[in-house]
Amino acid sequence: MIYEITAPVAIGGTSEYCVLKSADGFGSASVENVKWNRPGFDGIKVPKTFWRERIIRLVIGVKAPDSATYGQKRRDLQAAFDFPRSGMTWLKFKTVGGLELQTRVQLNAAIQAPLRAGYLTVGDFRIELVAEDPVFYSQTLTKTDVTFVSGSGVVSNGGNAPVYPEVRIHGNVLDPSITNSNMAKTISLSGVTIGAGHYYDVDMLNETVKDETGINRYSYVDSDDFFWLAAGSNTIALVGTPGGSGHRKVTFSFRDGYIGI
Repeated sequence: MIYEITAPVAIGGTSEYCVLKSADGFGSASVENVKWNRPGFDGIKVPKTFWRERIIRLVIGVKAPDSATYGQKRRDLQAAFDFPRSGMTWLKFKTVGGLELQTRVQLNAAIQAPLRAGYLTVGDFRIELVAEDPVFYSQTLTKTDVTFVSGSGVVSNGGNAPVYPEVRIHGNVLDPSITNSNMAKTISLSGVTIGAGHYYDVDMLNETVKDETGINRYSYVDSDDFFWLAAGSNTIALVGTPGGSGHRKVTFSFRDGYIGI
């Protein structure tokens, strides 16, 4: 299903020196159960289950026309995946069906790249990665506006996994409130006027509210049901008193999410 990896280095597809022989971990991620023994009963209680980190295993073939080029390509490949020093990085790839997706990864084990006697221009790399977020995200950032004048709109997540958007509230508006009607969850601010030409940023994943200078404005939060965007269409309702100038809208910024490919 994967046509090529485009970052941190080109592999497969149009790559001249590196071919993707196999790729595991691109289905659904591992699952963790929250469970405990029930006093006075046989068995255990499992109140909830959630996705854990994703483990990705790549087998990459390296080939070159001569031993000097082969040695250089081996070094380039190891340097490209040198995440212990560079930290989390984006693994970007394209599927056979044309989806261009990405996920942040870190090395989960040592890179296995044995040197075999008699093979000076061909070899295999085995690379194991861990992605702390099990969702694959589109490489395309989507931005959708909903205005306070209209009062409602639709924000569409084209993937099959829920994603947390970042929401920018543009003034002029008094006491803005944003509701995802699909799940009846609301984030609202009380006792605040966002002036024309100014804005507040709401990070739904990290549950923060900041103004355009980066100052924390969480003290204005009245209802704190920070929400995600479900797969498909999400109906968004806005409540607040818009002024006579400014953009008077909210902008949803997000990437379509996929559980697996």
